[in-house]
Amino acid sequence: MEKHEVRVLARYEAENATLGGDATIENSVAGYSGTGYVNINNTGTITFDVTMEEAGFYSIQIGYNGMFGEKRQNLSVNGTGLGEVAFPETTEFTQIEGAKKVRLNAGSNTVTISSSWGWMLVDYIQIEDYVEIPFNIDPELVNPNASDEAKNLYEFLKENFQKKVISGVMTLDSMVEPEWLYENTGKYPAILGLDFMHNVGKDTEWFVNDPNRVHQVADDAEEYYNRNGIPVICWHWRDPSKQTSAFYTEDTNFDINVIYDTTSDGYKEIISDIDVIAAELKRLTDKHVPVLWRPLHEAAGGWFWWGAKGPQPLKDLWHILYERLVNYHGLNNLVWIWTADADDAAINWYPGHDYVDLVGIDIYPPAGDHNSQVTAFEKLKEIFEGRKILALSECGSIPDPDEMIADGALWSYFMPWYGEHTIPGEGTPHNSVEFWKKIMHHELVITLDEMPAHP
Repeated sequence: MEKHEVRVLARYEAENATLGGDATIENSVAGYSGTGYVNINNTGTITFDVTMEEAGFYSIQIGYNGMFGEKRQNLSVNGTGLGEVAFPETTEFTQIEGAKKVRLNAGSNTVTISSSWGWMLVDYIQIEDYVEIPFNIDPELVNPNASDEAKNLYEFLKENFQKKVISGVMTLDSMVEPEWLYENTGKYPAILGLDFMHNVGKDTEWFVNDPNRVHQVADDAEEYYNRNGIPVICWHWRDPSKQTSAFYTEDTNFDINVIYDTTSDGYKEIISDIDVIAAELKRLTDKHVPVLWRPLHEAAGGWFWWGAKGPQPLKDLWHILYERLVNYHGLNNLVWIWTADADDAAINWYPGHDYVDLVGIDIYPPAGDHNSQVTAFEKLKEIFEGRKILALSECGSIPDPDEMIADGALWSYFMPWYGEHTIPGEGTPHNSVEFWKKIMHHELVITLDEMPAHP
């Protein structure tokens, strides 16, 4: 990607900022600028007073030293949280882009770094010009034999990307969340999120042996598509060995590296599970229903077994899954979604442009925080070279449509998780009823009643 020269507009030293919590000024580690640096420790905050001549979009660089592993700290501007920033491990002072694109006012502003995970030395922040990376979305799906329905769905997503945002919700107990939305806002979401969680794995007999349940995911996908909606399906893939019913790394010993021995029981178990899911997806293929397909999600976090052994086996498993579903089973109705992180290491996990149609990210901000998530949006655009449509594939609190417009961070779609992430519970709601009413009636947001009829 073409590089652009940027102007450094100002630098603010951390030792001159306002400190809170257990943040302390130090100078024992060499290599800092100014007269020292700030150790953010465990609960520290550093607030910089930033003065700008003109209002507009700017980039924030952060000078730091992050010894003993990767760190993650919170960044906010003028009281609005921008999410976590990942700081790679380093043994010397260096600089990282904290936020590619932020709105700053003419005159006074505040930029705050607050402790999230891992103590870290903060040297300075630097304000630079924002240089926009243009989108150049891949024109075709990665599957050259994609069905007409999948192609039409992709065209719809492309046509609306950066113009509109498509509404969605996740459901596990068939249709509870979309029905609640309709009862409280008068609108259904355009996207329905589903999960093959119970279709394979130990202790799922109650589901797969019940003729009224075993095809529930496929049936719900078909029913919603026939209402002009869009089904998106993920897969919390339980331990293929059936030794446990778990998908979390800490709860299973299943090792993804079995994929490198095609004669092993583990490899055969993986293929067997894929074939079960393929049969459900084929029900949709046969009925000409396209699917936004989001397997192997959140791999880089390492908390699921498919991400527990690092990037390479994960990428290889993605390729196996793609080849088995597309080339072996002939499932041409899938639009493939990769779930990424918004940090530089995300590219190491990426299966490749030839295996991914859309890029999503799962973000769960504090309850009631409706910022646009522009920092993640811009980072994903940069990492994936502006070639992929970007979606908020899971979330808790949904970005405010007005904030998305103001920041130019128009996600293709949003999909809050089921339960209290969609339906307000006790305490501070992720999305209040009043906020839902605003979202579902906002001119930016596409709801089910506004979806075009299928060709």
